[in-house]
Order: sequence, then C-alpha cells, then structure tokens
Amino acid sequence: MAKVKQVGLLAAGCQPWNKDVCAASGDRFAYCATLAIYVYQLDQQYNEFKLRSIMSEHKKTITAISWCPDNADLFASASADNLLIIWNVAEKKAAARLDNTKGVPVSVSWCWNSADGVAFVSQRGPLYVWDYRGSDAAVTVHKEAHSFLSDICLFRWHPSKKGKLVFGHTDGSLSVFQPGKSRPALWGKLSSPPFLSSPLKTSLILMSNLHNGVRLVDSEGLSCITSFCFPSAAASVQCLAWVPSAPGMFITGGERRWENHHPL
Repeated sequence: MAKVKQVGLLAAGCQPWNKDVCAASGDRFAYCATLAIYVYQLDQQYNEFKLRSIMSEHKKTITAISWCPDNADLFASASADNLLIIWNVAEKKAAARLDNTKGVPVSVSWCWNSADGVAFVSQRGPLYVWDYRGSDAAVTVHKEAHSFLSDICLFRWHPSKKGKLVFGHTDGSLSVFQPGKSRPALWGKLSSPPFLSSPLKTSLILMSNLHNGVRLVDSEGLSCITSFCFPSAAASVQCLAWVPSAPGMFITGGERRWENHHPL
C-alpha cells in the first residue's frame, strides 16, 4: 500500500467547543480549528490580514491558546492529548513542549511575574506553572489554587495587581484569589462565563454569560456594579474584550453581530 504524505493544509473555521481559542498580539492574530492553529498578520501595503503560518503539532482537539505579553513571537497552546506547546511564530515552529500534563488543560495564560512561565489548569485544578526555559523545565503547583467545587472553563491573571487571578466555572461562579489570602472569594451562579479584569480599577471584573448579559463585578465587595441586558432573547455573548485605546469601552461578540458598550 502506498503511503500518504501530508503536503499542505487549507484554512478552516474557528472551533466552537472551547473558549480560549483566539489570541492577538501587535499586528498578528491566531485562532484554533480542531487540530491546527492559523496565524494571520497585517499586510501594511494592502491593509489586510493574510495567513502567515499554520501550526499543526497537536493530535487531539486544541483547548486553549495564549499570546506572550512580553514577546510578540511566542504563544502557548494546549490540547486534549495532555500536551502544552510554546510556538515561535517568526520561525514557524515549536520552541518547547510539555507532554503528559496532569489532566487536560482547559485554559492557559502567561504568568505575570515571568516571561518564561506559562500557567495552565484542568477541570478542577490545581493551577500549574511551567517554567519552559528553566534548567529542568520544572512544573510547580500554585499553593492556593486547587480543589475547586466546580469545573473551570477559563482563568485570567490581573494585568496590574501582582498575584491576583480569577477563575470562571461552568456553573457560572467566579473564584477570585487575592495575594496573601489563603481562601478564594466566590461570586455568582448563572452559566459558563467568559471574563476579563478591568484595566481601569484593580477590583473590577468584566464578565458575561451566554444568555444572561454582561456584568461589571466588584471583586473586592463581591457585588454587581452594572448590568447590560441583551436587546432580545435570541442575542448571546460568545466573547468580550476591553478596547485598549478607549478607557471604559468594551466590545462583545455573538453568533451574528458585534456590539460596543461604554460602562464607566
């Protein structure tokens, strides 16, 4: 029987099964299909994004990606085959890989205190930190982030307050970890929420649920400051992000449309 050799890949759509499957840095963005990651870059001459590379080392469904905030050429990806990969976009190849992670990573994020550290978490934790450039590529366990009561769907480090992070759970609750506190603060139970920490105040978290609108939550007082309702029952939020150039402005994306909001 003749052997079949892969000679190329065609661009596919973005997968709908996981939340952390799109990332951007500078003039590049990337999204995940089931088994491949597509990286686009802005062509300054024609003012349009063009496909630059396709990364396809994962053998099972890709579950999350995260772009390095300190190096625009690096991003991390995780998959259902218990694999974590650091990619070099400029060189179009894998720079490092971690096989046989404990549990399937559902969310990944670069650590606030190290350009070489990548944090990842599986369903109920714990949160692991991988120092991929260390002498022994050590994986350590976060001291407090473990033994959650509900499965995790994603997590975020706070962009300015060191050590603060928040987890979103599949039952709609949030777990907020504050530096120096051994127990997390818990808030809400609605449905699976994507969220981001506000860059305006250290205590604010912007979160949304699929069919329950968008809320601005005070993570210190564990209270909802502002709620934004959908114009119709058919509307939904699949993702959201702050607009860096317009303080207080955020954008949400649904199945059929994008909307802008100004909460503060």
